[in-house]
Parts: sequence; structure tokens; C-alpha cells
Amino acid sequence: MRRATAKKRTSKRRNKGTAIGAGIIAFAILAGAVVVRTSQVSQPKPVRVSPVVGQFDTVSIPVPAEFVPAGTKIKNVHFRRVSFPKHQIPPKAIRDITPYMESVAVAPLPANLPLFPENLSLTAGVVNPVIEKIPEGMRAITVRVDATSAVEGWAGSGSIVDVLLVTKDKTTVVAEKVKILSAERSVSPIDGSASPKVPKTVTLLVTQEQALAINTAANIGKLAFALRSVKDDGNWIKTFFSADNITAGPVRKKNNAVVSGYVEVSSNKKNKKKFVLVNGKWLSAEAKPQGFFVSKEE
Repeated sequence: MRRATAKKRTSKRRNKGTAIGAGIIAFAILAGAVVVRTSQVSQPKPVRVSPVVGQFDTVSIPVPAEFVPAGTKIKNVHFRRVSFPKHQIPPKAIRDITPYMESVAVAPLPANLPLFPENLSLTAGVVNPVIEKIPEGMRAITVRVDATSAVEGWAGSGSIVDVLLVTKDKTTVVAEKVKILSAERSVSPIDGSASPKVPKTVTLLVTQEQALAINTAANIGKLAFALRSVKDDGNWIKTFFSADNITAGPVRKKNNAVVSGYVEVSSNKKNKKKFVLVNGKWLSAEAKPQGFFVSKEE
């Protein structure tokens, strides 16, 4: 009887221990599953980052919308605002045009470019752009012209001309190398891409003596311009021409060539070439010029 009871107690203890062990194992498996799931859920996903592109700070400043001739009042100029990189704007560039609205452009202003205080003036002395172009001791006078006397309008602002007096039987050079300051109140040079407008008046930059001569000649006959190159600094060979010169015969162009050298080059006796040095340039020649000798040495 006692043995049976002891066996029952031993069996109960074994069953109880087995149940506890199974419970511990089940708990451990469940805890591991929770840990694995948690690690999978909490793992952060990769984030795409957009690249950052550096940009310059820009500043909006007023610029002329179109070309502005010298002498133009700023209040009559159409401006627009353009943004420039801050580091590229010159330190003295005008950023607010309001204080300069009553000023005048003393130099041509290109379109779409910054302005500077030196380009503008608020003083009365530089309101007239012609006055600023008159050196000390010189004078500016105005004469009437037409299509013929103004060389079809090509004798415009900035051109260099000689002033002629044309009477019934004589033409005389009154003034040489005279600069035109303005043509019909415009100081802008002639645009070579278009036909020039024929002015009715032009203003000339002259010496005091030329001013007297031109104004005196204007009451004697008709004034005409002879347009010359800006590189031509020569003087007239003859300063007058009368009707008697025309009846004497046609005027022929004088030959001012100066021959200062002569040479013969030959590869054989039959093939001989001759050259002359004319006004500093070697030119081919058909014959030896007078006054030159050729050495007979081989």
C-alpha cells in the first residue's frame, strides 16, 4: 500500500516537472519570435536625398531697354530691371535710378548693361553734350546744308570734312580738317548699316579763324563739304579753282610715285625678272627706270 502511494507521488512529480519544462520551452520560442519580428519592423528604410545645387545670390538693377544716345534725359529713357549675380556687379553700378531721373546721359549708354554715376550728370554745365566736346580755345558754329553739300548725309556727326565756298565762277577751300559735332541736333554717329538721313543743319568744331572765315563765306556763296578719311591728315595741293582753269583743259591726276630702288632677278639668262621699289613697295617692272645702274657681276 505504501509502495503504491509512493509510486503515485513520484509519477505526479515527474508529470509536473515535464509540464513546467514544456512551458519554459514554449515561452522561449515565443519570446524569440517577438524579438525577430520587432527587429524586422524597426529596421529603417533607406532615404533618398536630393542633391543640393549651389546658387549665386542675384541682385536686380535697372538697365536701359535700348541704346541711349549722349545728351538724352534719363526721365525719357525706358528702363527694365535685370538680375545679375551679386559678385559680378561692379561696386559703383547704380542700383536705384530714382535719384538720377533729372540727370542727362553724358555718354552713349548701351542697352541691358549697368549704369554708373560717371555716365550721368545733374549739373547744368553738361546738359548740352556738344559743349563738352569743345576744347578750350575752339568754337562751334552751325551752318545750313542739303543733300549735295552734306555728301548725301554721309557727312554726319563725328565726320571730318573740308569746307568749300562755291561761287559762280570759282571754288575755294575755306577750312580744312573740320569735325562735325552734331547733325540736326543729333550727336550720334552715322549707322553704317542704314542709309543716313540728310540733315538740314550741322554744327562744326572750328578754330576761331575758321569760324570767321566760314561765316563770311556763307554770305558770299554756297557752302559745300568735301568728306575725308579720318586717317587723312594731308592738306589741299591747290586751294582754289576757277572757270578759267576749266577752259584751259582737263585736270589730270599727278603722279606722286617715288622710285627709290631697282633690282633684276634671274635663274638663267633667258628668265629675267625686274622689280622697282615704289613708295616703299616692290613692284614688277617691264624696263629699268632712268638713273639706275645694274651691276654686271655674276
